Amino acid sequence: MSILARALLALPLLLTACAATTAGSGPSLDGRSFLSTAVTDGGRTHQLVAQTRIRISFKDGQISLSAGCNTMGGAYAVHDGRLDVSNLATTDMGCDEVRMTQDEWLAGFITAGPTIRLDGNDLRLASGETVIKLLDREVAEPDQPLVGPTWTVVSVISGDAMSSVPDGVVATLQFNADGKVLINTGCNGAGGTYTVRGDTLAFSDIVTELKLCQDQRNGMEAAVLGVVRAGEVTCQAAHPHRRRQGTPAAAQLGGRAVSARR
Repeated sequence: MSILARALLALPLLLTACAATTAGSGPSLDGRSFLSTAVTDGGRTHQLVAQTRIRISFKDGQISLSAGCNTMGGAYAVHDGRLDVSNLATTDMGCDEVRMTQDEWLAGFITAGPTIRLDGNDLRLASGETVIKLLDREVAEPDQPLVGPTWTVVSVISGDAMSSVPDGVVATLQFNADGKVLINTGCNGAGGTYTVRGDTLAFSDIVTELKLCQDQRNGMEAAVLGVVRAGEVTCQAAHPHRRRQGTPAAAQLGGRAVSARR
């Protein structure tokens, strides 16, 4: 199952330009993104927070990375087999404590000058006894079409605060080729039509069932309907016609957003 309607929010990347070299004489890091496949500490598995993954991208001497909450960015260069990251900045998204702690752990790791080795599509970073193995995003999560899959809401953003979907609550969106969208708000079924214009999704004619639900399901329904009933919403992540599998797409309505993944 996919994730398409998670948190519709613009996350500004605070990056500093700097010249960078590649990891050795092999393939270049520039213009590539990588997703974690394994993290170990002292030879034992280091468990990431549920439903999170480390994502690292390199472009024009800049690095951006995330681990399920904030996006961090700065300048990078590779010297003598080590990754040097400087001027690291981060967005200021309010997340639950475990994801905030994971962000701090990743920031400490990446600024500690880890060794770096790129072998084709495989990237390995190591600092002390901690090793992060990653795979090129195009191999790990090939681009997938917007139309067809079911996108499941995984978080809700309100202002600068992001919250996970409550346990037992499932909200989804499915975009069909005929321009119709099918919605499960977490409480009621809903539907309508949509069009894609550039980086904008335009929803219209949204109708919903009127079943009464309890507590957290009502809150999820309010978040989903608040976005799709906005009419036009800004869509983030990949181009609206194609999404990177596993990458949250974002539709923004002021400071209110929902994010989802396949």
